[in-house]
Formats: sequence, C-alpha cells, structure tokens
Amino acid sequence: MGRQNLHTHTVFDDGQNTPMEMAQAALEAGFASLGFSCHSILPYENDWSLTEETLPAYLAAVEETRAAFAGRLAVYSGIELDGLSAQDTSGFDYVIGSLHHIALEGWTPTIDESGESTRKILETFFHGDEKAMTEVYFAQYQAIAQDWTADIVGHFDLLSKFWETDGLFDPEGEAFQTCARRAMLPLVQAGRIFEVNTGAMSRGYRHAPYPSPALLRTLKTLDGRVTISTDAHAAPAIAYAFREAEALLRDVGFKRIWQFDGERFVAVPL
Repeated sequence: MGRQNLHTHTVFDDGQNTPMEMAQAALEAGFASLGFSCHSILPYENDWSLTEETLPAYLAAVEETRAAFAGRLAVYSGIELDGLSAQDTSGFDYVIGSLHHIALEGWTPTIDESGESTRKILETFFHGDEKAMTEVYFAQYQAIAQDWTADIVGHFDLLSKFWETDGLFDPEGEAFQTCARRAMLPLVQAGRIFEVNTGAMSRGYRHAPYPSPALLRTLKTLDGRVTISTDAHAAPAIAYAFREAEALLRDVGFKRIWQFDGERFVAVPL
C-alpha cells in the first residue's frame, strides 16, 4: 500500500499549510496516501480547533484536494476527536482519539501547551505529586476505552511531552509505566490502534516518538496494533522521522502496521 500518514493539520485548525500544500508535500515525500485530521470542535473558545463555522470549509477543502490528487495520492477526511469534544464523527473516513486536557472538577486545563503551564497544573491541582496527576490522566483513557468512537489512539503518553525539556513526567518511570499499562490494556481489548507519533520530535521536544520505546514494548506484549504518523502541522514535517519510527517498531518486534484502505484498517508488512 505504500507509506501513509493519517495525522496532519492544516490552516483550518493550528496548522500552517492548506490541504493542497500538505498533499503536494506528501506526494513529493513518496507517500501513497494522506489523511487530514483537524482538531474537533471544543466546548470553549480557542484558536487551535475547528468551529461550527469552519467545519464546512474544511470538509470542502479536503474533498477538493481528494479530487485534485486522484490517481496520484489517496486522500482521506479524518478528525482528531478530543476527549472533551461532543462532535458527531459519523461523516469522517476515520477518527483519531486524543486527550489534550486533564479533567478535574470544574477545570479542564490543557497539558501540552508549555512546560511552564503543565508545571503550574501539577503544582496547583496536585501539590507537585506527579504520580497523582499521572493516575488522573491515564484514568481518563480507561473511562472512555469502550465508548470512544476513535479508530486510532493519538499520542498516548502526551503527558510526558516536556520530560526532556522541563523534567516533567518521566515516560520510563515505574509509576508512569504502571498507570499507562493499566489504561493501555482496555484500549487494546477494544480494538484501538495506537499511533507511533513523531510530532514532538519534529518540534524539538522529544528524541523518541509517542508512545515511548518502553511503552511500545509493553504494547507489543499485549499484542496491540500500531500505525505511524507525523502529526504534521506544516508541510516540511510531513515525513519527519518516519523511517526512524519504522526502525524502532522493527527493533521492538512489530512485524506489521495498520493502514486505512478507504473502507477499513488492514495489516501491512513492516
């Protein structure tokens, strides 16, 4: 089937390029297919997700791109469904489910804005107790494992985004691993596919993708399914570290990845 990237963003959310520009970059990088996955509509005002007003234009732009690249690049219409979003996903080709917030009583702060803001959440709501915050974060995955409409689990260990830059939430730590495995199991049992996401690598936060190598080893023992994406927010990042992600998966022991063929997800030799 050739290489595929299903996690990309455009000018319709917090991306820098149009769907046409992203598709051209994917074609030039040798991809056989590309999916767009704008952030779903959120229940509060922000500058990084779709809105009721921009959704029709996004869908129309994807369809225009699909037609323009027909026969050269397969183009799919996806959505990155946030855990806080109640958006209907029935009209999309596929759904990536992601958690960008940590749910608290009366508060839903984002966990990946900056190291400074994440540390403030940790100090304000958890009195500096990383284990407690980790437990709450991964418990959200457990709670939605069965009800989520997502096909793919997006950047599963996003909470560790600022480990290398700010020393927050060691993804290889025992407590982190325990909480993550507890949440991973029901997602695997529910048939979710985990993306190996190189987005934080392209933006200089990490030297390894999500999930971390240790979590990928855990996922392998659970017989979990994986796909590869770059979470590209700009055309130059469309293929960032894709080969490195493939090599990592082979090293961990994965023999295949899962790709969308326009109707369903199928296994492809790695």
